[in-house]
Amino acid sequence: ADPKYLPAMRLMSGFLGALPNFQVHQYPQAFQIKIRSHWSWFYLGEQQLLLFFQDPTHLVTKWRNRLLSATAELCLGNQSISINYLHDIIENDTYSKLDHGLSKSDINPKYRQNFSSCLKLTSNDLFNILNATADTRGTLLYFQVLKMIIVAYIEKTTTIVESEYLCTLDYI
Repeated sequence: ADPKYLPAMRLMSGFLGALPNFQVHQYPQAFQIKIRSHWSWFYLGEQQLLLFFQDPTHLVTKWRNRLLSATAELCLGNQSISINYLHDIIENDTYSKLDHGLSKSDINPKYRQNFSSCLKLTSNDLFNILNATADTRGTLLYFQVLKMIIVAYIEKTTTIVESEYLCTLDYI
């Protein structure tokens, strides 16, 4: 979302703030939401007048761009998540582009809205290479979550039931 809209979105959703003269959640049009009790990380009031969503393509490219960030240090437990593993795969003479499908532009932070690169990062061929490479488990899991986001929110063949299943923490 555009940063200038974030304060308004925060107030309208009741996220860490409220409008003193406008009780958004007390309108008859407000709807009830029940969040799973084990989703302690997810904040959303039980009554909402409206919701804000990010388009899925933007979400996917943001996920990729976070990995490409020079300042981000990502890890999953004690597993490192790093773009360096992909640099190594691309530069490694053991693998050809036919093996992994990647090019240097796919992992170049300059190309921020490159959705096709996100698809390449979630290929089964790349997953197989990462799975066979030492110390890449965190990066592999990061890309598997990216693939779940793509399947759940972008692929048109995914049913609502399948999408809901992919989005539950029980599955992850």
